[in-house]
Amino acid sequence: MALPSSLRQAGTVAKYELWKHLKGWRLIGLIMLVTVFSVLAVKGMEGAGSAVAFSKGFFFMPAYFLITVAGVVLGGDVLASEFERKTGYLLFSNPMRRVTLVAGKFTASFISVLLMISIFFLTGILFMLNTYGEVPATLLGSLGLAILYGCAVLSLTLFFSSTMGGTGATMFSFFTFFLIMPFFQAFLLNQVGVEPWYLLTYTSGTIGAFIDPSGTYYAHPDFTVSVLVMSAYLIGALILCTIATKRREMR
Repeated sequence: MALPSSLRQAGTVAKYELWKHLKGWRLIGLIMLVTVFSVLAVKGMEGAGSAVAFSKGFFFMPAYFLITVAGVVLGGDVLASEFERKTGYLLFSNPMRRVTLVAGKFTASFISVLLMISIFFLTGILFMLNTYGEVPATLLGSLGLAILYGCAVLSLTLFFSSTMGGTGATMFSFFTFFLIMPFFQAFLLNQVGVEPWYLLTYTSGTIGAFIDPSGTYYAHPDFTVSVLVMSAYLIGALILCTIATKRREMR
């Protein structure tokens, strides 16, 4: 049974986008960065007394940093480039809906982000198996949260890309995830005493905390609330991204 034309077109866009990532060394560069950073993070956690203790540290800040960087780098200009470089004329002159373009771009970027997450988690798993001979049973849930967080970051970054230029979207995404949200998160927690459950960066704390919630030494968000918040960012930003892409004009 043949796939609907929109799905085939989205698949074609995804394959072309993945090829661009490889051709431009962006994906290869990220693979090298994630691999090196993962190894360094493992070295920094070598003194952990158990697989659980290792996991809680390894999958906390390093996971937030790597997943966010991957999402921003891979999604920052994927939509803006079609308008800035006028390559959108080739796509939009053919019978392709812009929602199909967004779906294909998101799919390609998601596959790339998923690859980065897999490398990071695989590095930690191999170290735990070699050092402790076991892996926490809760690691699968942590992986699921990492993937959902990565999708939410990517979705919000794509929305920025649909409304700004490529460089502007990438820079604004970095500022949002590494300066603006963390600033408000720290201010609300430390100065106001209010939990910023609605901030996407705050929900990333569930990735490491899910390993052993009862033994986690830092305050972490509620898991159910965080899943709902990440899902809201993912779906809401994709909808806004699609609307913005439909209305954006070639310049």
